[in-house]
Amino acid sequence: MIDVEQALAILEQESEALAAVEVDLCGARGAVLAERVVADRDVPPADCSAMDGFAVRAADLPEPDRSLRIVGEVRAGQSPEGTAIEAGQAARIYTGAMLPAGADTVVMIERAREDGAAGTVSFDVAPTPGRHVRGRGQDLGRGETVLCASTPLHAPQIAALASVGHTRVRVHRRPTVYIVSTGDEIVEPERSPEPHQVRNSNAATLSAQLAEMGLEPRHLGIATDDRERLDEMLARGLAGDLLLVTGGVSVGAYDRVPQALEDAGARVLFHRVAIRPGKPMLAARAGNCRILGLPGNPVSTYAGFAVFGAPLLRRMMGYRHWKNVEVPVTLGESFRQRPGRVTYHLARIELRPEGLVARPVKSTGSGDVLSLARANGFVVAPDDARDPGVGTRLPALLWRDFARFGSGEG
Repeated sequence: MIDVEQALAILEQESEALAAVEVDLCGARGAVLAERVVADRDVPPADCSAMDGFAVRAADLPEPDRSLRIVGEVRAGQSPEGTAIEAGQAARIYTGAMLPAGADTVVMIERAREDGAAGTVSFDVAPTPGRHVRGRGQDLGRGETVLCASTPLHAPQIAALASVGHTRVRVHRRPTVYIVSTGDEIVEPERSPEPHQVRNSNAATLSAQLAEMGLEPRHLGIATDDRERLDEMLARGLAGDLLLVTGGVSVGAYDRVPQALEDAGARVLFHRVAIRPGKPMLAARAGNCRILGLPGNPVSTYAGFAVFGAPLLRRMMGYRHWKNVEVPVTLGESFRQRPGRVTYHLARIELRPEGLVARPVKSTGSGDVLSLARANGFVVAPDDARDPGVGTRLPALLWRDFARFGSGEG
């Protein structure tokens, strides 16, 4: 049995970013850049106004209340050619418009007093050069880096790419992920199970976790304890980049997944990790496909994917920082724990004035799927901890829906 860090080190050694592909900008959201992107021109491309107001020469206004003659206007999207500011002159200007020749500052319209009859304007301020002006190249110069390789692409990054005309993007290919559920007792959620059966919540859980990472899950169905059907489903799943198998990875008489994987040519990387829940966790590789065998209990499945599956996928997707980020929390109640394994406690974590505070979620064990819905993170207790008490500081792994509980609501 190995520890969590050893297991992650093995997964790192056995994985790498997938090859780059070129996609349209509209299809890049959630992917990871495989190239450095530079600006195709200065941003802004010219000196322009940051306000609605008047373009003037600061030297003409050494003190307030001097009048200047209005000689024109410049709108956003309009060339200022033909409008030049000379001594004693001003031009109306609008946000985003280029500064006309001769002007070096903008006075916002709220500080201006126009005399329509005289065609003049005066101001209650004496502006300094460059005031309310966005200078050429102020944001970025032509040829400078907009985004680095390994940057995940979300709405802000998509906006940056669009602003520099980078509409075809090289990103790392998204992994193809298959899911196989195992066990005679498993039926699909739409079925009415018999007393000896349970609905397949694990496939739904994994599908949602994958979708939250921007990946499209491919559920192959339920493999019963019949070895022939298991072999057929595993063979289909091994055609992907990652195969997730739930159940059948422990040491019982009907836990046939480890042997079936070996018979299919897979090389077992590790089997059993010093973690609670999820000790029977298995990892293997067959050609270019990585396999994670997740224990069948629902909380173990969720935890196994969160601790091992998500980091592995981020590495395959090209993330530079692919490991989970844990944040410190303070225990608001005691957590019950037996020492011996690192324990991922289901917790409800709330943002309080004193910081993040975690309390245990009532659960009857790793088979209690409903307890997942009451939690929004894991508190991670070391293997030598025994019943950590109120006030103890421990790391926590927050889930995507943390914001829903951030103020204690939900």
